[in-house]
Amino acid sequence: MLQGSKRASRIRGRLKSQEAAKQVLATKAVAYLRVSTDEQAAHGFGLETQERALRAFAESQAYELVDVITDAGISGATRPAERPGFSQVLEHAAAGRFSILLVYKFDRLAREIRFAVTTVAELAEQHDVGIRSVTEPIDTATPMGRTVFAILAGMAESERFTIRDRTAGGKLSKAGRGGFAGGRAPYGYETDREGGLRIVPAEAAIVRRIFKERGPAHRTKATLQAIADGLNADGIRTRSGKLWRHDGVSYLLDNPKYRGLVEYLFTWTGTEQHVLQQGAHQAIIG
Repeated sequence: MLQGSKRASRIRGRLKSQEAAKQVLATKAVAYLRVSTDEQAAHGFGLETQERALRAFAESQAYELVDVITDAGISGATRPAERPGFSQVLEHAAAGRFSILLVYKFDRLAREIRFAVTTVAELAEQHDVGIRSVTEPIDTATPMGRTVFAILAGMAESERFTIRDRTAGGKLSKAGRGGFAGGRAPYGYETDREGGLRIVPAEAAIVRRIFKERGPAHRTKATLQAIADGLNADGIRTRSGKLWRHDGVSYLLDNPKYRGLVEYLFTWTGTEQHVLQQGAHQAIIG
């Protein structure tokens, strides 16, 4: 009978922690301002006007402004990710510092609707960030504009889910065949050109040492900290060059891949799919 690990329960705990973190971020916002030289001269909604409106809106909604980011003299024809200011927005989003992006108008994101829709979709899908216009409700502009935006947004969302499901389904299928379905290769292994795992001899020797010192079924009762201390005393460092810690040793010992198994907990469909079976890679521990 295959023996699982504590990883599944740890993943469940991590998902709960992530949900709690989302609640903390719910009122944190970043304000994004953009204006081209021609727009400021012709229309008058320059940076100062935008910033006043954004700050007033944030206050009215009880949002905490994490940052106010500006792209001055930048054409709306450029892709948002190519602008220096919006690149900072993406950095904040990737770091999980906010959940709402405020703009003066939706066209501050991009002049072309396809760029705006793509930006909205990517921020929502990759970073769980929503976008609000302080001068327009979600169903704003003309009826035709609302319809077009809704259709484009719906198409983009459908395509994102299709791509996500296709990717996740491929990982599940690969794991079901005993393959390495992504993530960082554990200490002792590296990925090969086919996306599988192959042994790194020098690291594998350390893995065997750790398992040997811990003993079969932990009967020798060598403490995790004692194993870590021994590695550190011998000048052996982790893959990242840091000192070994008891929790790192414990995590290594709990990894089924060293016994030639693969284990994954897939949750993208809203239901758990736990895969634990013989892997296609070579075991380090017999």
